[in-house]
Amino acid sequence: MNKNYYNVLGVSPSAPTQEVKAAYKRLAVKYHPDKNPGNLLAEELFKQVNAAYQTLSNPSKRALYDLRLQYQREQQQRAVMQHQPRRYEERHYRTRQPAGVSERYYKKRQPDTKRFSRRDWYITAAFISGILVFSLLLKTVMDRITGEDKYKTALTYIADGKYSSAHRLLTDAIEFMPTKAAAYEARAMIELDVYENYNSALRDLNKAIALQEQPSAKIYYMRGRSYQQLANYQQAELDLTQALRLNKSLSQAHLKRGEVRLFYLQQYDAAIADFNAFLRHQNTNAEQIEALTFRGFGRYKLGRLEEAAQDYRAGLAISPEGEGGRLLYLLGRAELDMQQADSACTHFQEAYQLGYTAALLELRNNCR
Repeated sequence: MNKNYYNVLGVSPSAPTQEVKAAYKRLAVKYHPDKNPGNLLAEELFKQVNAAYQTLSNPSKRALYDLRLQYQREQQQRAVMQHQPRRYEERHYRTRQPAGVSERYYKKRQPDTKRFSRRDWYITAAFISGILVFSLLLKTVMDRITGEDKYKTALTYIADGKYSSAHRLLTDAIEFMPTKAAAYEARAMIELDVYENYNSALRDLNKAIALQEQPSAKIYYMRGRSYQQLANYQQAELDLTQALRLNKSLSQAHLKRGEVRLFYLQQYDAAIADFNAFLRHQNTNAEQIEALTFRGFGRYKLGRLEEAAQDYRAGLAISPEGEGGRLLYLLGRAELDMQQADSACTHFQEAYQLGYTAALLELRNNCR
């Protein structure tokens, strides 16, 4: 998170939704490209304002974003504490004065009457070795018990949405059990989905894969998503393909691989095949809308305009009331290319009313 979205909009972290919306509208008008032609700084600020509003206007996204800010502050405080110099107290030692003559005496040294035999040395060495082995075994067992307890507690925290506490416990569990792949996988899930720390997630997933003879499809799916966020799209496609080889019913991997192929590898036919496979499974409405939007865009790029328009309309049919601005805009673009200007302008107008500001430029250029 390079930018603090609250600072971008000029509101406090406790600002209500109405205040966030008002700040967004004021800044969107101020930095709109139409008002600042050729101004690259204004264009960048306009994108930042849009990104901040998309997150802070959505309660669930805002809650996750606040959690990431808290995690970032904790990491910064920890870094500061680690670099503080340690202070050591000066210790002064006093030495005893030499003994006087009256305290000194000399005693004739008696000859040694008993010495350690070789057998005695063997017994002593065996006894010490036994103590060391027992201590090592005891420490291993106690570390295992402590690590398992922390790991299981972390899983309950994840189920309750207490991700910061779960992350700390998983880190402790890994210190006690450095070969437990499941702990690395659980910590990677938090780093990937909550903190969006993709490099840390990738390190944990690589460790989990190295520790397992047969890594699961889920691990490859998560690593593919991490590579996608780190712009390593070829490796992302390979990992998502491996996830589907291991589990053909993992429909989420079809959705993510289709996204990589569509937007980054420009493999439109292959991407559409992935979205078709995803849509054959039962998924949430939000995921269905995303898949229909992406498949429609892929068909649009291939010139299959009527099929693209059908996908956009199908997505709009299941979109919640007051949403769907992007779908209306994309539908308008397809209709414009199909010489259906009146219908396109109507959809551009509806998209703009729902807050999709990109539709304003289409209204100005193509509608009167």
